[in-house]
Amino acid sequence: MGSSRTWLSSVLFLDIVGYSIHSNNNQIIVKNHFNKLISESIDCLNTDDSIKLDTGDGIAICYLGDPEDLLYLSIGLRNAFMKTADDCEIAYSVRSGINLGPVKIVEDINGQRNTIGDAINVAQRVMDFAKPNQLLVSRSYFDVVNAISENYESMFNYVGVREDKHIRKHSVYEVLNDATALNLIEAGASQVIEVSATTPQVKLDKEHLKSAQTHLAAYIGPLAKVIVERASKKASNVQELYKLLADEVDGEDNKREFLLSAGQ
Repeated sequence: MGSSRTWLSSVLFLDIVGYSIHSNNNQIIVKNHFNKLISESIDCLNTDDSIKLDTGDGIAICYLGDPEDLLYLSIGLRNAFMKTADDCEIAYSVRSGINLGPVKIVEDINGQRNTIGDAINVAQRVMDFAKPNQLLVSRSYFDVVNAISENYESMFNYVGVREDKHIRKHSVYEVLNDATALNLIEAGASQVIEVSATTPQVKLDKEHLKSAQTHLAAYIGPLAKVIVERASKKASNVQELYKLLADEVDGEDNKREFLLSAGQ
């Protein structure tokens, strides 16, 4: 994975509230407990698709796999952080924000994978708007997750438009802490959207969608599955589907190659 390629990534940004005002000893206790929870929870993510960036007072997790996987992880962590008073010597709280957007994968000075890009910056801004132990997501992430299954919509509450220090506006949603979210995290199963058989003008079948996903994945990675599912709800035939998907491909030459893969 080189820096010349742009990937669509879900990014979870976590920040320990008031970390800098703790004494050095308490910072060690809090960060060790925080890291332990992260390590225990992140096992649910595919290692090859996840990149962890330690930020000192928190962590950013970039994930190239199914966006809903990161949602399960985030809810589990949010619920665990709400119980730090019970299982940590020093009670603390954490702000959380999720975004979906473009990143480039690079190699750092130690030869480890690292990521750069606007997706990380926006995830941090969304997190900045969160209250202690609150989980917020960006509009782009909400739209994609909601496209996977309409059942997710009841998990979110629209907070409104927030402006960051650079006067950039962000529409943010809160992930509710209720039975709906808990049931989904316990189920832990991905929802699959299929083209409705009751819509006669839709001339797409599972093989078309599978083929489109394979072709698109060569350009944007694992998130092709989600993008194809979302586009399939708008397209009435294969040609329209590929034209919609081409908008997700970076670079005019790559767009042309992608369209040629479908005979467009």
